[in-house]
Formats: sequence, C-alpha cells, structure tokens
Amino acid sequence: YTDLFRQDETRAELEELRRMYADLEEKYRDAQQALEENVSLRNLLGLAQQRRDLDLESAVVTAHGTSNWDSTLTISKGSDAGVALGDCVIDEYGYLVGVIDELGSNWSVVMTVVDSDLEMGGLIARTDGTAILEGDFTLMEQGRLKLSYLPENSELMAGDQVLTSGLSGIYPARLVVGHVEEVRTEASGMTRYAVIAPETDLN
Repeated sequence: YTDLFRQDETRAELEELRRMYADLEEKYRDAQQALEENVSLRNLLGLAQQRRDLDLESAVVTAHGTSNWDSTLTISKGSDAGVALGDCVIDEYGYLVGVIDELGSNWSVVMTVVDSDLEMGGLIARTDGTAILEGDFTLMEQGRLKLSYLPENSELMAGDQVLTSGLSGIYPARLVVGHVEEVRTEASGMTRYAVIAPETDLN
C-alpha cells in the first residue's frame, strides 16, 4: 500500500514538473521573441535616422507565396497604413526585399527581388556604372536575379555591391539589392550579364 501511494505521489509530482517545464518553455520563447523584436526595432530606428529621405512603416511577413511561377511574400500592412502599389519593401538593415504588387486595406503582397517580373534600375557601387536589375525565371529558382545591359568595358568583380539607381524616379536610390556572384555571357554570345545574390534573407 505504501509503495502504491508513493508511486501515485511520484506521478503527481512528475506531472506538476512537466507543467512547470512547459510554462518555462513558453516564457523562454516569449522572451526570445521579445528580444528579437527589440533588436529589429533598434535596427529600424538606426535605419530611419540614416535614411531620413524614406518614410518607413513597419510590418511583419504573414505568408510566403506557394507558387513555383513567382516569388512573393504577404505582409501585415496595407492601404490603411499608407502603403501604396510600387512602394519598396526593405528589411531592418535597409536591404531591398521587393516592391508592393497587390494591396488590401490591412495586407499587401510583395513581389520579391528575385521574382521573374521584377525590373528596376541598378547601380554598381564600386564603379557607379548603371544597368538593369531584372528577375529571371531560371535564376529565381536559385534565389538569384540578373544585372543586364552592363556598361561597355565594365570589369565587374565577385562581391561588387549593387544598389538601386533611382534614375527612373519610381524607386528610391541607393537601396542595397545584393552583390555580384559571377558574370555570364548570354546564349547569343553578344552580351553579358551578372548574377546577383540578394543581401536580404528571403526565407
């Protein structure tokens, strides 16, 4: 009888310890999330001080696109927060994520920098040469985009940083897009393009 009583008592203590452990785990996850949010907010504050030309509105990613034909994200802000079609979306470090492609009152769909429909002016930071940043369906599957219409006699190097040029007046200038991974020649053999790896982590 005593042994059975102790077993029941031990089981009750074990269940209580499990509940306490689950509570601690939940509190730890909440604390980690709060810490990460604080770091992000500090980075955003620093970015806002550096880029006073930008009107920033913070949002979170609520969904990743599931289609193999495009690369999109859904975020938690829309027209109610002043978001408009064509607005640029950047991460907390100022790296370009993409542009607003669809808009709701409290949500937006972002066409990411590697989407095959993306096209915008690019600037090679080291040389100040201008070119065209554009998505490519084959490269999109690899999480990459291309820099086309390279300046004549341009000598690109792996690691060269590529920014938005802002020449069209549609998108802000000097947002960091990515860096050169390699330079390739088109199938025609007539022109070259650079493969660009985005700086932002699209995952």
